Amino acid sequence: MNRGLMKTTSLYALTLASGLALSASANAADLGGNCCADLEERVAELEATTARKGNRKVSLTVSGQVNRAIMYWDDGRYSNTYFGLDNTNTSTRFGFSGSAKINAEWSAGFSILIDVADKARTYTVSNDGGAEDATSATGSGANGDHLLRLRDANWWLQNSRLGRVTVGRLTTSGAVAGIDLGNVQVVASSSPGLIGGGLFFRDGAGNTVVTLNEITDAGAYPTTRGEGIKWTSPTLHGFVVSASIAEAASVEAYQAPITTANPTGYSTTGQNIGVDLKYAGEFNGVRVAFGIGYERFEGNGDGVLNAPGNANGNLTALETEQWGGSLALMHVPTGLFVQGDYLSGEHTSAAFLGSRDTERWIIQAGLVRNFFGIGNTTLYGEFGSAEGWLFAKGLNVVDGDSVDWWGVGMVQQIDAAAMDLYIGYRNFDADVNRVGVSTSDISVLTAGARIKF
Repeated sequence: MNRGLMKTTSLYALTLASGLALSASANAADLGGNCCADLEERVAELEATTARKGNRKVSLTVSGQVNRAIMYWDDGRYSNTYFGLDNTNTSTRFGFSGSAKINAEWSAGFSILIDVADKARTYTVSNDGGAEDATSATGSGANGDHLLRLRDANWWLQNSRLGRVTVGRLTTSGAVAGIDLGNVQVVASSSPGLIGGGLFFRDGAGNTVVTLNEITDAGAYPTTRGEGIKWTSPTLHGFVVSASIAEAASVEAYQAPITTANPTGYSTTGQNIGVDLKYAGEFNGVRVAFGIGYERFEGNGDGVLNAPGNANGNLTALETEQWGGSLALMHVPTGLFVQGDYLSGEHTSAAFLGSRDTERWIIQAGLVRNFFGIGNTTLYGEFGSAEGWLFAKGLNVVDGDSVDWWGVGMVQQIDAAAMDLYIGYRNFDADVNRVGVSTSDISVLTAGARIKF
């Protein structure tokens, strides 16, 4: 009897379990019609936005920014507006970085950073069109949107007590510029030619004389990136030291004499050695950041053609020594800030018939305050000057060429979108030191946005 009862109970339990299973299956089928499609769609969306990595030991971060601008210029004779240019102050780029912890003291990682360097850039567009609405082919979208420029491609090994060693394509140590507590460098870089650098100053007859790039430091001189090795110290009481040695390139344009429209140029590779010291801290509500550095470039002189005094090429080695420092102060409670930098260099080459000195400085000041609740607003004014760059590049046989500029602008941060909206105006006044030549001012108005991801 007990055996029969057990058999009946087992049969009942089996039937019940089967029914529950069938019910669950039916419910699952019903759910499939209601929500599984949404779930699968969500999974597909996550898969599409997730960066995949080859292993589980090294982290991977994808980051970058898009920075495009509208640039209006007026050279005293012609004027025009270019739309959608890449802002070379802080260009459109994307990158991959990662790291792995080896033990309590050691870690390793990598960095790959790539510029989307199309030809429609604030650095290259020109006014050399000879028409009322003067345009330049370098500002045409048909010429661009096809170049990727490698900024970083390196690995690093770091010890918490000894610092970090980086090997590969990297940003070199050297003269320090552009320490920016006011968040103005997105529109008002300390290198003035990065916006409007391809614009020509004109003489009284409307003829082109010299570009803003030629009469200033042209963004970076001799270079800021190359294949090499770099050591960066641990941070100690706010101080960081770095030193590097790299193979780098220096590219310059020559025009001899400057009165002719016959530009030639050369590209020389060589060794760049640099060292710098940086600091950041805050005392009694005052934020302080500064840096100072020195660099030396020794070129091998290859690839020279038709340089002044050397029509047959094979220019002797170009040597450049320069140092530069930058200081920024901000009173945090009020948002008042002042910042600036100074750069001085000496350039030696047979094409220069000796050594040439260069100098550049800039001062910026303003107010940073969250007026609208969406992020900080920066209001700023600036003044700067550059001297000797035209002469040092072999573009003139008379010393003393210079350019002064002043500017005003605003940058509005939108924290929720990791975005900076900006507008900035600069007026450039050049003094090309040649008898009988005076130039009109150049005005540049730039507006745009940078969004980071």
